[in-house]
Amino acid sequence: MSDFQVNRAPQNDAPGAMLGRVIVSFVLFVAGLVLIGVGATADPSLAPFVFTGGIVAVGLAFGLPMIGGSER
Repeated sequence: MSDFQVNRAPQNDAPGAMLGRVIVSFVLFVAGLVLIGVGATADPSLAPFVFTGGIVAVGLAFGLPMIGGSER
């Protein structure tokens, strides 16, 4: 039998920085959903920009926690 071992991932972030990133991501996600909803009912001249801003905010909310991540 082999002696297979998994190397532990290095912990580079401070716990406060990680918590802050999670809170900012949650706020971005909720704000993005609100922007998508407002964009669906907004003035037709502004609606595409507000809706697109909501999509970008939700995308950033999912991408922000991935900063500094690496594949093991």
